[in-house]
Amino acid sequence: MTSAAPGGARANRAVDVILPVHREAGAARQCLASLLAASNRTPFDVIVVAFAGAMNDVGAARGEFAGALRLTVMRSAGPADDQAALERAIVLHRDRDVVLLDADAGAEVHGDWLDRLASHAQGEGVGVVATFANAGGVAAYPRAGTANAIPDGCTAATLDALFARVNRHRSAGVDVASGPCRYVTRAALAALGGAPVGAAQDAEVERDWGRRAARAGFRSLVAGDVFVACADAPGRSAHVGTQASANAVLPLARRVDVARLAASPRPGIVFIAHAWGGGIRRHMNDLARLAGARANVLYLEPAGDDSVKLTWPRAGESFDARFRLPADLQALAGMLRAIGVARLHFHHVHGLPRAVLDLPRATGLPYDCTLHDYFAICPQYHLVDRQGRYCGEPAAAGCSACLSARPPQWPLDITAWRALFGEFLRGAARVIAPSHDVEARMQRYFPTLPIVVWPHPESAAKPAPPMLRVVTLGNLSAEKGLRVVVACASDARRRALPLAFRVLGATAEPLAQAPDVPLTIHGSYADDDLPALLAAERADVLFFPAQVPETYAYTLSVALATDTPIVAAAIGALPERLAGRPRVRLLPFDAPASVWNDAMIDVAREAATRTQAAPTIGAAVHSTP
Repeated sequence: MTSAAPGGARANRAVDVILPVHREAGAARQCLASLLAASNRTPFDVIVVAFAGAMNDVGAARGEFAGALRLTVMRSAGPADDQAALERAIVLHRDRDVVLLDADAGAEVHGDWLDRLASHAQGEGVGVVATFANAGGVAAYPRAGTANAIPDGCTAATLDALFARVNRHRSAGVDVASGPCRYVTRAALAALGGAPVGAAQDAEVERDWGRRAARAGFRSLVAGDVFVACADAPGRSAHVGTQASANAVLPLARRVDVARLAASPRPGIVFIAHAWGGGIRRHMNDLARLAGARANVLYLEPAGDDSVKLTWPRAGESFDARFRLPADLQALAGMLRAIGVARLHFHHVHGLPRAVLDLPRATGLPYDCTLHDYFAICPQYHLVDRQGRYCGEPAAAGCSACLSARPPQWPLDITAWRALFGEFLRGAARVIAPSHDVEARMQRYFPTLPIVVWPHPESAAKPAPPMLRVVTLGNLSAEKGLRVVVACASDARRRALPLAFRVLGATAEPLAQAPDVPLTIHGSYADDDLPALLAAERADVLFFPAQVPETYAYTLSVALATDTPIVAAAIGALPERLAGRPRVRLLPFDAPASVWNDAMIDVAREAATRTQAAPTIGAAVHSTP
């Protein structure tokens, strides 16, 4: 739950801003520069704590900023002294609160950030106040628990100003106030002793201090009106709090999401659909990409139990607002108006509460409807009977019999269902069908309904590169080369090689398969069926990566009855049986995966050259990194 802090800041009480530095001073200089550029009524001194791993140029910061900032540089005597050095900085002025600012991350502050933090610290029993940040801590933004780039269209300064405006005096209670910027009250420091962070950046130190603070009656907060940017975002630690803490700060983040959308010069469009994915989601994603430069596209989908969720599917965002319908219809409509939504676009209704059809009226917005299937005339959506075949579109009595066995998601008979959607479609600004067949079928039921036929916009499909199909025969175990096949598939994925692996048999253990790696498994078969199965595979290479001396190998006999190139381990009976055969490549049984793969490409290319197919295979090989 969020709360409001008392107004005002500790304008007459100085604060120590402590910058622990583990590395070179470049990021620390950026942090110091932002402190210098900010404007606060709260006076503060800066203490740079140079740990043993920091470069000597930390000391140069004294000369660079000492004229403008009240700056002290303290050094650790060695790794064993790092924590003590941090604690010496904390007690340098025993009557002051302290702010711990992550200089190594290039933490960047703006405006009256310190006044806002100090305002929250005035609350009763407050021990630590953290901030929002783009990386690290309990309140990462826009996505929790990860390192974020500053969102497109924002700067660190404009984002901080937005947090300050929409969350003014608001905070959230958390179990551990972690992050790149923490305000710690002297009362909590005096009561608990030690530093609330570890010099070694050990998250357990933060957890332990937070637990002890809670037991001592001190509250940990996240200030909703302060955002600190970290220039060195990648690799910063995720939050060390609980899911309850993450949930507590979420409303503060959502207020900023809404404000960002509202401030955007681009209008909003809401796509309304089921949550199944498939072709409808692909179409929505395609439209969102096409409209991305001109509009902010949001998705409204079912969330279960008469709930819906409004999301912003743009990369790097995590906006997700939930509403129950019809109870929250006006709240949803108000949010859509607030963020500048200009149009609604209905793609489907499956799983959605019936009240979603009232959204155009509640918002006063125009809406479109794309007919991806026949939901407006058929509660089964696809004109399908119980056997999964086209129902033939019987008279109303036949539809009623169907619905008695398979009730619709809303309790309506076929006449009421079609009347509801007839009225809904007639109110749309545009009803869109992807084909003339859909148009004709719909107009049998709604003869006066104007329908525009727009095929789905699609990007030109890229031609698939020629692939070489590598097939191993028989049940695959470790001794038969199971791990070799796995390694080869992984190498092919890593190097983007034109190889697809197929195990024509079962495997002794579960293996990762496509789409994770270019590998699929047929499963067990009857021995007599193997020649026909192999013919159907149309293999480019047959692979025998035995890891122990084979005594004969019946599967090799099947392979030798074809003219398919063979790559095999030079161990046991395999070299003997393959001697003098064309299109064969033998390798040491312990060859690296890259060597196996290169050999398979080579032998397939040689075979293709002899059959006048060299340009196709050659193009695949030469385009491979």
